[in-house]
Amino acid sequence: MNLVIFTPAIKASAIGRMAALVTRALAGQGHEVTVVRTENENLLHRETHDFGVTVLPWNDSARLMEVVQCADTCIYQIGDNYDFHQGGLHWLSSLPGLVCLHDFYLGNLFYGWAQSQRADADTVLRIWYGDDLATQFFGFSNSEAFIAGTRDVSPMTEWICSMAQGVITHSSWGCERVLNSCPGPVRVVPLAYDAPGASTVGNRSQHADNESLRILTVGHINPNKRVESVIRAIGDSLSLRQRVIYRLVGHVEPDVVNSLSALARNLGVRLDISGEVDDVTLSQAIAASDVISCLRWPSLEAASASAVEAMLYGKPVIVTDTGFYAEIPDQYVLKISPDNEIGDLQSVLKSLLDDEGRRKSMGTQGQQWASQTFTGENYAC
Repeated sequence: MNLVIFTPAIKASAIGRMAALVTRALAGQGHEVTVVRTENENLLHRETHDFGVTVLPWNDSARLMEVVQCADTCIYQIGDNYDFHQGGLHWLSSLPGLVCLHDFYLGNLFYGWAQSQRADADTVLRIWYGDDLATQFFGFSNSEAFIAGTRDVSPMTEWICSMAQGVITHSSWGCERVLNSCPGPVRVVPLAYDAPGASTVGNRSQHADNESLRILTVGHINPNKRVESVIRAIGDSLSLRQRVIYRLVGHVEPDVVNSLSALARNLGVRLDISGEVDDVTLSQAIAASDVISCLRWPSLEAASASAVEAMLYGKPVIVTDTGFYAEIPDQYVLKISPDNEIGDLQSVLKSLLDDEGRRKSMGTQGQQWASQTFTGENYAC
């Protein structure tokens, strides 16, 4: 087949990393593939993932139309980040195709699009959610209030899925809205992801003391990663305070650094905030950890690339028992109830503190399952 894949390609995009795996798998199966990168124009000069095929910018209309005229179908990778998906939205309505849906909540994507399409946006809101919710949608005071006020009643899932000829998504929990709005077939397929650094870095035991339990959280440090809850769970236990080191790797705003650092100092928790790092340092941080916290509340994504990557590294992973994470078989992750977050965290961390055998066993089982499940070849088929 001749396929055109619209996707963010920038190195910072986990969706781009996933799409590169799938693109290479499709090309390896003999398909002809062209990638159209969809970031906003200010990002189109940035370095891309390795797709192994021709990559075009979405705003090169002449070349794009030449390619599309010869294509069997268009495929759109869509997530909740307007800066990364502007080009996909630009073409989806006029060049409809298959949507690979990475988030069941698309409010931020819609909000960004609406800034230059406000009349059309108001119409979309009224069609799907009625006049009252349409009036409220743009009236929230901050991003947290916006997500809290829209995620259950106006998540904008229907807006994207109604333009799709079919949808592939990566878990079942949010599929009702997809099924109610997509006119074509809907299929759940495990996310494709990898851990390229897993085989090139040493294990934690080779370069860290074995008396401490090292916990890691990766990614943009915001409230839904539940970092404050992890700090409180550690701080409320003498044994955890004495033995646990908690590290954060990823973008973090200065005011968040200050508030989390103050909380950790007050509770006597050893907190290491590394900020954004390069790929090698990130791989080393994952390898040096004993446990990775992938808590999310609320959970809005169809799958978690960070949780998959952590399992591929052979690490025990702590998740919130909700959404995509709830669908992972219980034997491969440690699940925390959102209704008893700190208590469950304390119990889990204490159980892992002196049980290296359990940590290794869970990490190995999770790695084996993830390496067979979350592959580009599975996705391409």
